[in-house]
Amino acid sequence: MAHSFSDAPDWLSRLAQGLLGLLGVYAAVRLLPRVLKSMTRRFLFGLIGEILLVALGLFLTRRATERPRSKNTAPAAKSDRKRQARGSAPRNGDSTS
Repeated sequence: MAHSFSDAPDWLSRLAQGLLGLLGVYAAVRLLPRVLKSMTRRFLFGLIGEILLVALGLFLTRRATERPRSKNTAPAAKSDRKRQARGSAPRNGDSTS
């Protein structure tokens, strides 16, 4: 008749659990600093990369939605002020000033 681990004496199972616990603590002390260091580094690089991607997307979106400006034409507000100073009607046809 074979003995299973549950049939083992109480002191033997406690000894095995204690040894496995000590082995786990030793492994945690040896491996945890390296794991935490690499995880922290990956988290920080990922966070910085995500911020840069969002900023780049915002910049490109804003740039894509702006009206193109040619170098010859002035913005509408400046040209309207020039017309009003000369006495001509504003660009949008509104003659009230």
